[in-house]
Amino acid sequence: MSVRLTDLERPFVVTSLADRSLPETIATMKRAEYAGARAFEVHLPLLSFPGPDEIAALTGATAAPIYATCRRGRFYELLGADEPVELTDAQRTEALVEAVEAGVDGVDFELDTFDPTGGPDEFTAAAVADYAADPDAEPAEVTDDGTAVARQRETIDRVHDAGGEVILSAHTCTHIEPETAIAIAERVTERGAEFAKLVGVDRDMDEGLETLRAHLRLNEADVVPYALMAMGDPSRIVRPLAPMFGSAWVFAQPDLRPGGFHSWPLVDNAREVLRRIDWRTAYDPHRRG
Repeated sequence: MSVRLTDLERPFVVTSLADRSLPETIATMKRAEYAGARAFEVHLPLLSFPGPDEIAALTGATAAPIYATCRRGRFYELLGADEPVELTDAQRTEALVEAVEAGVDGVDFELDTFDPTGGPDEFTAAAVADYAADPDAEPAEVTDDGTAVARQRETIDRVHDAGGEVILSAHTCTHIEPETAIAIAERVTERGAEFAKLVGVDRDMDEGLETLRAHLRLNEADVVPYALMAMGDPSRIVRPLAPMFGSAWVFAQPDLRPGGFHSWPLVDNAREVLRRIDWRTAYDPHRRG
């Protein structure tokens, strides 16, 4: 019986696999696993939507849980994709359900699935920074449209029926204040997912500190386990600290590559931080009284 994401002792290290072939993906996964990663994210479009045999090869290479995601085409601009695959939200979620039926352990899809809410025109670092600097910009990837929410719940039920678990995510492209973080995590919880993933933008260390405060407020809220992180230079410091403040996992990479996410910690570093620091104090004793 495979290990589920909810079986993992929290906090744990996740590696997002962004290779373009199955052999390269498996090699990267094994390097990360040997270094201390405990779960893996695969991007279906980068692997040309692997079929059951390819997914069997992938899941057979590790005992760790693997979950699939299939972002909207523009997201893959960040990963350097030359020709992102353009799919409807219905096509994307169908591919995710099929991946679970073929053997992956879970999926991650956005909190505005079936009702795209906009955001920056491009998903590049510069465009995200410009969007975050607009004081009137609304958080992206969050919807309360009734029809969309019903279809999200239906998709979650299908994933559960196939034996998988669900992460609902919001890449807001804005700085996430504590109250906003709680409101997003409450939506995820109400819609039936197992985990919430919140990604904001921190432009300076004051915003980075507020992101850490948001962790503490999330700890006090009645929400599912979450991971809160941010884009921006302060994330080099905040990301490795996030599990100490309550995040269920931290993204880390086994090595640094040209064009990669150099603000992400290495798996070795993330593992050592968790191994050598008493992170447990974040979860309860910060509360006054």
